Amino acid sequence: MTDETGRDDRPASVTCVSVGPEGHGVVRHGRAVARALRGLGLDVQERHAPDAAAFGLLGPELAAVVRAGGTVHVDVTDALFGASPDAAADLLTATLPPGAAVTLHDVPQPAEGADRFRRRAAAYTRIARHAADVVVSSEHERRLLTDIVDVPARVVPLPVDDRRDQAAADDRTDAAGLLPEELSGLGQDVVVFGFLYPGKGHREAIDALAVLAARDAGAGLPGPGEGRMPAAPRRVTALGPVADGHDDLVEALRAHAAANGLRFRVTGRVPDDLLDAALRAAGVPVAAHRNVSASGSLNSWIGAGRRVVVPEGRYTAEMERLRPGTLRLVAGDGPEALAEAIAEAAADPGRTRLGPEVRLAPGPRECARLLAGPWDAAARRERP
Repeated sequence: MTDETGRDDRPASVTCVSVGPEGHGVVRHGRAVARALRGLGLDVQERHAPDAAAFGLLGPELAAVVRAGGTVHVDVTDALFGASPDAAADLLTATLPPGAAVTLHDVPQPAEGADRFRRRAAAYTRIARHAADVVVSSEHERRLLTDIVDVPARVVPLPVDDRRDQAAADDRTDAAGLLPEELSGLGQDVVVFGFLYPGKGHREAIDALAVLAARDAGAGLPGPGEGRMPAAPRRVTALGPVADGHDDLVEALRAHAAANGLRFRVTGRVPDDLLDAALRAAGVPVAAHRNVSASGSLNSWIGAGRRVVVPEGRYTAEMERLRPGTLRLVAGDGPEALAEAIAEAAADPGRTRLGPEVRLAPGPRECARLLAGPWDAAARRERP
């Protein structure tokens, strides 16, 4: 099809590939990207492989897509593509045809530890050199990637889906007591959202509450059950499931909380239809995970209309510049600084709510346009 100038105006053909369990954050992101690309009018095909072995079988089909002038795009984090970083790189370089595009997630960084970083950096180097188009989700990640391999990389931020207009319905759900028992009492808690795994920030949240509990005790304020609400939250809730292989962390965190006169609980997976209500019901939203380079859970808080308490770092500072007013940045290391921010939010819950004047863009459509722009332009140039 051509317009009156003779220019081909057919949409680009894009095959979006997601690999791994349906509930994994990278898989969910890939599916959302495909929907957003389709909303732009592109010809989008989706291929989902439940595991690495199934992905390996897609090689001939993906090669045919590229030969026909289409684009293949896959969201990559090494853990979904093999038992080791090297195995993931072997599979991706063998399966993806020349000309494929990749969005790299969880870009390696030295803070992971020397051995893990070395192995993952070698794998990401191979994957990045094999791809024709490399995308990352933040300038912070681009700098991390540049530190390990000299390839061009584009930045397309993770989108925020603005769901603030649903707040009234979610508030009614919470007020009516329609949240299940395992989500009760969220309004009194410090809440960390996402999979539970080491370094996610649950221990940091407990340590911050321990500072406040000790301060309250020194001031003679009553504790839980002593006649009135305590001056600061006394429980940390992990809103989400435990990551595979980390069940022992639950008891370790419970014991650490109890040793400080606090409580810790894990809700397990929250059904999609209740998630926003849970996020909005949370007392103090905290995202204190270490070594973060891009965070879907952070954007889930923001999209639900919450201003999250986060430690200041290169990535979180970048996100606050991108979406001013959406984060409560905590300067300084140690639990004391985080404790101050939590106490501030608990004393004035309105500080954790994003009003309509706060801009949450870029959203799914804008980010999809950034992602697909070069592919669409190239497809139109190359068609006869």
